[in-house]
Amino acid sequence: MFDLAKVITKNSENSREQNGPASCSFYYQTSECLALIEEVFRFEGWNLPYCIKSSTPSAMQFDGLKDIVILELNQSTNVVKDAREFSAKLPNQKGVVVIGKEDTITTLRELKEMGIYYLFWPLNQEELSEFLRHVHNNLQQASGVNKNRKAKRVAVVSSKGGIGNTMITCELAATLSYQGVDTIQVDHQYFSSNTDILLGLKNFERQDTENLSLQLRDMDEVSASNYLRNVDKHWRLLAFIGPKSADELYSDSQNIADLLSRQANFIIEDFSSSNDFVMDASLLSERIDVFVIVLDATVSSVRNASKIIEKIDLHNLSGTADIRILTFLNLHRPDGAFPLKRDEVERYLSRPIDVQLDYAANFSASMLSGKRLHRLEKRNGAFSRLARLIQGKKPEVVHSPFGKFKALVTR
Repeated sequence: MFDLAKVITKNSENSREQNGPASCSFYYQTSECLALIEEVFRFEGWNLPYCIKSSTPSAMQFDGLKDIVILELNQSTNVVKDAREFSAKLPNQKGVVVIGKEDTITTLRELKEMGIYYLFWPLNQEELSEFLRHVHNNLQQASGVNKNRKAKRVAVVSSKGGIGNTMITCELAATLSYQGVDTIQVDHQYFSSNTDILLGLKNFERQDTENLSLQLRDMDEVSASNYLRNVDKHWRLLAFIGPKSADELYSDSQNIADLLSRQANFIIEDFSSSNDFVMDASLLSERIDVFVIVLDATVSSVRNASKIIEKIDLHNLSGTADIRILTFLNLHRPDGAFPLKRDEVERYLSRPIDVQLDYAANFSASMLSGKRLHRLEKRNGAFSRLARLIQGKKPEVVHSPFGKFKALVTR
């Protein structure tokens, strides 16, 4: 039997969902903001948001997030800094709204560049309602500020062969994944890669790209994700093979990575010296946000690293980008085995070393046995430090009890 009342009710519910957020996660700090959010959602007839009281990213759970994520930062002393830390762990497909008390153009501009909407507190019911409708409509149409939320592209570049570039790439991806950051690792060694061994992947087969060129024209980010292999909960691998040249495979990898830019927070690319194509740092600078230059304390490695850095710096001087460069010194031999000291390396590069990985005789055995090196490090180890720098955070300062005692004695 036709039920007119039921049809009208169903249509009105659908209309409400189309005009406003159907689902929302709200991380709040104050009872005043919580009360306003709940009042607006009840008044508009929207589904009440999932509300969690939390003030720091480390205390937040990011599983099961709704379409729109609202972050109250009214108690924050630096809204942009805290928003950046939250954003590094939030999926790029979500619409993110920050509520804060900083009333500056700089705050608004920097959050917009990160793909984050900003609402100045205090605000009233009407302002909040209209703003959430606006965010919802932008998500539906894939437009607005949220389009800026794309994965940061990180290139791990080797200054010469045999200095652990792939190992560092794997451990960086593992560290970010362990922190709950969605990460895609791209392996550019198409014919002679040991990535699967370093990752402990059994029965691993690289994705064949024989028919990829025909499929790319109609491919979207959902179908592109079928080329990824799951490594861990927040970590996937893109690795190609096929009857093509290395240059063609590299082009295929970049096309797929571009399509996946909203599927992760970071895309980490391995540019080892064993790659079968010529890596042009100046061309690569057009699509990379952060370069990690891996070197050891040899003259040839430092000279090559200096040339790579010079090309990136020239691209930065053009004014079209502001690419960050991080230097990673891998001391993969025992003490005294290298001709240069750290201060000599820094003097030649005319820049400080950002991260140093000291020699450990058991590293290779640990990795081959399936252990992750970043889990074996002490607090603020090399890989944790690198992950923090890539996310725009300052490295942790760890004070030892002896250091505190020494400081007291000196005073």
